[in-house]
Order: sequence, then structure tokens, then C-alpha cells
Amino acid sequence: MSTFKACLILILIGFLFISCGILIHIHPNIQPAVTTGFPDTIQRVLPSVVHIMCDRWQGSGVAISEDIVVTARHVVDGLNYTITLNDGTTIKGVQAITHKDYDVGFIKVADPNLIPAKFGSVKDCVLGQPLFAIGSTGGKINFNSVSLGIVSGLNRGNNWKNRAGEDYGWAILFQIDAEGMGGNSGCPVFTMDGMVRGIWVGSLPPAVHYSIPVDVFIKDIDKIKMLFVQNKYQIEEKQSDASHDQGF
Repeated sequence: MSTFKACLILILIGFLFISCGILIHIHPNIQPAVTTGFPDTIQRVLPSVVHIMCDRWQGSGVAISEDIVVTARHVVDGLNYTITLNDGTTIKGVQAITHKDYDVGFIKVADPNLIPAKFGSVKDCVLGQPLFAIGSTGGKINFNSVSLGIVSGLNRGNNWKNRAGEDYGWAILFQIDAEGMGGNSGCPVFTMDGMVRGIWVGSLPPAVHYSIPVDVFIKDIDKIKMLFVQNKYQIEEKQSDASHDQGF
């Protein structure tokens, strides 16, 4: 090899290293989509993800503490909650509260043995950033299915209403394209570092799916725990079907 060619190769290699360094500097929090460590990340976060069966609905959720699960507000319906852990163990939910402004709800379980997930702000995410969701796609028959996608939209929101004329609570959303359907409601949406960035709440098939950023509640964890302790925000049996609109 001539000296000229050797110098040219070294220059190109140096340029690549510099380019990579610039990219890493610009987006220090962005992880590659799939690496050899991705299956390990899945195994690490799976124990925090649960299936939720209520009186009239079923969905997914994720532990925020040893005894509290966060899910979609519309999943929390009725008075009876059965939580299925990743290993197949079932435990009973004993209380539930919901957020009055956003489509998120919280269920307290009888046995404080949940494995809390790690949560991070969606403000650290950018368009095109890879992520994955874990939920019961189509129901418990597909419990804890994994789907891969990207952040396909930020700062989304709409004022859609249900048949009763009530807001869904979707004023603050971000958009993903990871596959999912009924049963994914309430499931966690992770970035590739294993941090939960959102709670899946709805879809516009085939590829537009919406999540509530965890930012709307993550700073209120202590308040949420206190509301359960005070026992003032239970869903009461005598209330109407809109009773899950109760919250803080």
C-alpha cells in the first residue's frame, strides 16, 4: 500500500471518529435501536410490567412502587382488580384512584412485593428515538408482548370526548409507532435504556399510537401514596360508570 493511500485511510478513519463524537455530543441520551444487550434490557424490565383485570376492562400497567401500579385511567373500572405479575403470580388490587385531568390511574395491591420500574422524562426524548412497549396486546392471551418502534411525534394532544361527552384526558401526549392494540392500554413505553417515558393510552390504526408522558405524575408519587393512606379517593360502588373520573 502506498504512503498516500495509507494516509487517506487514516484521515477517513479519523473523520468517522470525529463524526461519531459529534453525534454523541449532540444527543448524549440516545441509545441504538437494537444491540446485543437489548434482550438483557427486556429481561431486566419485565418484572415491573403487569396485566390488569377489572370488572369490565382489562389492560396493562407498570409498578411505580412496591405496592402501586400505574395504568391508563380508562382501565380502572369497577371495584375488583386482579394483577398478574410477569411470573404468573396473581395478587389483588385493594384501592384505585385516577387523575382527573389525564388518562392515568393507580391501583394499590394487597401484597407490597412489586418491582418498581425506573422512570424518565419525555423531555429528554427526540423524534426518531428508538423505544419499545411491553403490554398485553389483544388481552391476557398475549401477556407481556414486546413491540419495537420510535418516537414518531412529540407535543401531541387532542380534546376527543367519549359518548358521555367527557374528555379522554388526552390533552398532553406523545406519539409512537410501536405495534399494539386493545390490551396495551396502560402499558409502559420504554426508551432503550429501560426507562419508562410514557403510559400507552390509545391508537389510531394502523401506526399512530398515543402515550401520556410520565412527566404528568412522576413528581406526585409521594402525594399519590398519601392519597392511598388517607383512604379518601376510593371508587365507590354506588357511583355511576363515570366514577373513575375521581382523582386528585
